[in-house]
Amino acid sequence: MKKMVQFTILPLLFLLVCSGQVLSFTDPAGLYSTTIPESWIYQGQRSSEQISVFYGEGDYDLLYFQDLGVIADNTVESFLQRSLDLYGGPGGLQEFQLELPPHPIQVAGEQGLACGYTYKEQGGNRLWEYRIFLLLPQQRGFSLTLGGGGPWVDREYPILEEILSQWRWLF
Repeated sequence: MKKMVQFTILPLLFLLVCSGQVLSFTDPAGLYSTTIPESWIYQGQRSSEQISVFYGEGDYDLLYFQDLGVIADNTVESFLQRSLDLYGGPGGLQEFQLELPPHPIQVAGEQGLACGYTYKEQGGNRLWEYRIFLLLPQQRGFSLTLGGGGPWVDREYPILEEILSQWRWLF
């Protein structure tokens, strides 16, 4: 009986310790690994070797990591500016508004730029995104994006901070 109780309690303790925790994630192309909060769900049907998409608990909670491959930009500044011009230009994001100007950020030793913006989606909802732009070795463009609904608020994002603290490049 004592052994049975021990075998029952150990798995239960393991589950309690792991619940509410983070899960390891390595992208399909093997470019990076990190941890993702357990409450964020990987969207296999929306993901590929170039993009990994996760949905959070809210209706518009979105997290995605995008490998753009080799890009024409020679600097992360030009990569960011070209992207912002596309978002705000014809055929871009409806009612695009830069809310948080570009600022330096480092992701596992790689220097990048981040900014925050809002836009209106097709259903009329105002969404926000905080995006990090990186220019990796061999001129490889990469971005990390956290987004959501509701009004834009310039604040800290603990989920993104946790993900970035565990980020590892595999190249």
